[in-house]
Amino acid sequence: MKPTASGKVGRILISNDDGINATGLKVMEDIALAIADEVWVFAPDDNCSGYGRALTLKRDLNVTRHGDKRFSCDGTPADCMVLALNHFMKSAMPDLILSGVNLGMNIADDITCSGTIGAAWEATVHGIPSIAVSQKINRQNMPVDLMDAYAITRSDALPVITQLIQKGWPEDVIMNINFPSDTPKGIRPFPVGRHKASDEIVPSDTENAFRIGLLRQRRHINKEDDYFGIMNDYITVTPLALNMTSQQELDDLKVLFNDRNG
Repeated sequence: MKPTASGKVGRILISNDDGINATGLKVMEDIALAIADEVWVFAPDDNCSGYGRALTLKRDLNVTRHGDKRFSCDGTPADCMVLALNHFMKSAMPDLILSGVNLGMNIADDITCSGTIGAAWEATVHGIPSIAVSQKINRQNMPVDLMDAYAITRSDALPVITQLIQKGWPEDVIMNINFPSDTPKGIRPFPVGRHKASDEIVPSDTENAFRIGLLRQRRHINKEDDYFGIMNDYITVTPLALNMTSQQELDDLKVLFNDRNG
């Protein structure tokens, strides 16, 4: 994204993976209205957590209009981006995509599973600068009013996003922001970490049916990655590159196969 001195843009498109009626989407709309002249919404009908960048290719997608510049569809977050950018907003493309605010953090190994990041990723592939925003929560102590779960995002997201817009970033990068569930110690950039050890598998009452349960986390924590950051109450900002090539391994393979091929 080209730097914008004011921290404001003309047109923002919002999506998420928690669905059109999610509280976090309302939080994101309020943030977008503070920095954009025009705000569009295109989100899934229902919760699509864990869908990553999945696309619906074997059936029609049904779109519902909820009002002026506000739509949902019975597909995935990435479907929403494809429909919005190639059809519904084709003549009025957004300057920025904001995806979220997700109910729960999206860090480390989770990023490729996240529909929140999936929407932002798909938009970046289409050439639109994108920011994914997620809020870590304490599921054992959820507030009665779900809006209260987003208190830190509501108070701190706008200045963080504004600073990113003022700075700008490369066109092949997605910005991934996560907010802690407790008072932030500060804002820190982190690389993607690893925290998954294994998954709990829960047998169903139905024969030969299973459910993927809780994630089991690694014992070792790298103090330089995003998992450490969010678990230690930092606002984490992680730039994700579309080019996922391991350059070092690619260089090694070139040497390996050049040697073998003479």
